Amino acid sequence: MTEEKAEKLITLEKRLQQIAKDIQNDRFMLMEYLGPVVDGCRAAFNVSIERAKTLDHISNSEFESYMNSTDDSYKDIGFCFKTTDTDEEVSLVFSRGILKLFDECLEPNVIIEGTLDNLLAVLDTDSKISPPDLLGTEIEIYGVDSLDVVQGLGLLCYPSLLRVARSGIDPSSILAEDADTVIMATASDLVVKMIRKWIDVQLTTDD
Repeated sequence: MTEEKAEKLITLEKRLQQIAKDIQNDRFMLMEYLGPVVDGCRAAFNVSIERAKTLDHISNSEFESYMNSTDDSYKDIGFCFKTTDTDEEVSLVFSRGILKLFDECLEPNVIIEGTLDNLLAVLDTDSKISPPDLLGTEIEIYGVDSLDVVQGLGLLCYPSLLRVARSGIDPSSILAEDADTVIMATASDLVVKMIRKWIDVQLTTDD
């Protein structure tokens, strides 16, 4: 069987089952890196444009108030993944921080759509595709609350972070300090790129 044919046999549910398993098993402690990055980005959405211009003069107490203005990410939120060509729906739901998988989507906070091939690609921990490259063209993300959408954008970065960790940068290793720096920098870079791309897509759509 060719690699292409084998990939076709992988369903969206199977791919998400593996992602959910890795997250629940705290594989490489990646959510401990991804979560705070997403927290910070969500908090930044609560900063007014006027205040953002003077953030270099922000006091410690004001900074803390912004950071505490949102609940922790990935505690109580549902993500619905939909294929546009095979009509498959699978949801990942965080309930009090516990992740569950369902073969249907009921009132999700965030909807992520794309063809089966594109969703499998962005969720593939072995893929070299960068999530921002697919966003807005091959994959769409929707949500009523922009802070929820940011969590969805962050979640799409998880497979890429896992690939980095698998490449030998294990934050649980004896070189934890160096691994911390690399994993956090990768998480920050990916999430910020995703949010910038998403904002660009929204501005283009509005025009």
